[in-house]
Amino acid sequence: MKETVALVGRTNVGKSLLFNKLTKARKSLVIDYHGVTRDINSGCLFTDGKTIYVEDTGGIPEKTDDFTSAIISKVTSSIDSSSVVLFIVSASEGLTNQDYKISQMLRKLNKKVVLVINKSDLTKKSQSIEDFYKLGFKNTLLVSAKNNNGIPDLIKKISEFIKEGNVKQSKSPLRVSIVGKPNAGKSTLINTMLNEDRMITSEIAGTTIDSIELPFSFKGSDYLLYDTAGLTRKSKTISTIQKFSISATLETIKNTDICLFIISAEDGITKQDKLILNIIKKYNKPFIVAVNKIDKQSKHEIMDLKKEIKYFSNITDKAYFILISAIENKNIKKLLYSIKNIASSLYKHFKASKLTEILESALNNHPPPMINNKRIRLKFAQQINSDSLSINIFGTKTDKLPASYEKYLMSYFIDKLKLKGIPLRIKLSKQKNPFND
Repeated sequence: MKETVALVGRTNVGKSLLFNKLTKARKSLVIDYHGVTRDINSGCLFTDGKTIYVEDTGGIPEKTDDFTSAIISKVTSSIDSSSVVLFIVSASEGLTNQDYKISQMLRKLNKKVVLVINKSDLTKKSQSIEDFYKLGFKNTLLVSAKNNNGIPDLIKKISEFIKEGNVKQSKSPLRVSIVGKPNAGKSTLINTMLNEDRMITSEIAGTTIDSIELPFSFKGSDYLLYDTAGLTRKSKTISTIQKFSISATLETIKNTDICLFIISAEDGITKQDKLILNIIKKYNKPFIVAVNKIDKQSKHEIMDLKKEIKYFSNITDKAYFILISAIENKNIKKLLYSIKNIASSLYKHFKASKLTEILESALNNHPPPMINNKRIRLKFAQQINSDSLSINIFGTKTDKLPASYEKYLMSYFIDKLKLKGIPLRIKLSKQKNPFND
């Protein structure tokens, strides 16, 4: 059985900040607004040679409707599958009726519970803290996630409950971020990829407001999947939460290994989609374009969409374009294989001799232009680094080389090195052979 710790409590008691402290990462969005966390965010706590899964759940609201019921359902599911529950309350606000209701719910579920009285640094009233002890939980700790007070004691208590960890700590898996405009079907796609009802889905745009991290495996490879908030067009009336959501999404794109760019077939390729593509390309990230919701399109509409994609693909530097239906599981396996293909070539290092051989082949196939009756000469090629694939080409009069020929060289190298979906940068230098293989 997977050993998991679930963080549970009402809204705005500091669960997400505590989650970040336990997992030592900024994964959950932390701002002073109620109901920011909606989906389950996953991370790992490494302690005493053990790896323990930690889940940050959405705040349990007092009033329920269809949307908040979905949040409560996710919380309940997390509690059911957990080994230990951290019941988070706020010392600064004191014991509330909602805290009492949650404590009763936890008792009925018969789970190991640690009552965590957070924000203990924000009150000097001993009575407000003593009230929490009336809930009768044997394991109760005072902490301040903000100031890191009591966190070591909490980690020790978690370790006492969970005798053995789940997995061995290994190399960091590749990060795959799912990006797109609101309501493109990103969360539905994640549910399909994971084969579980993990993410809250809704026709309401903006359902996901933070970047949610989820581990998954495919054909022996491990990945971290990030569901991001939909990127909206600029607006004068943008809310504070939207600003934080956009900031979190941009930060996720910046730090990701692969972007899975989702476009809605219902809307076609919009100006907003092109803006998102420009953001991905700005950070020089490998990406796959997945056109979702094709189940809602007729054969004629799909043919028109393919023509639009063909035009659009002229500016995408040979990316993967895959027509999918997340809700019907159509072409999802093809999408996963595309991720695996990119991952296998992403951080390869190519010998200078091999790159120079490809350069010579490109020159023979299509020679560079003449400048003042003299041919531009390109002599050697060398990889600059493997993290962001760049090739330095050395020769004469390289500053005179037309942009169109640079584009040709880029395309030629991508084809020969089988780098589909991986951005490649060409640098031109006036130098002699700089390498020795």
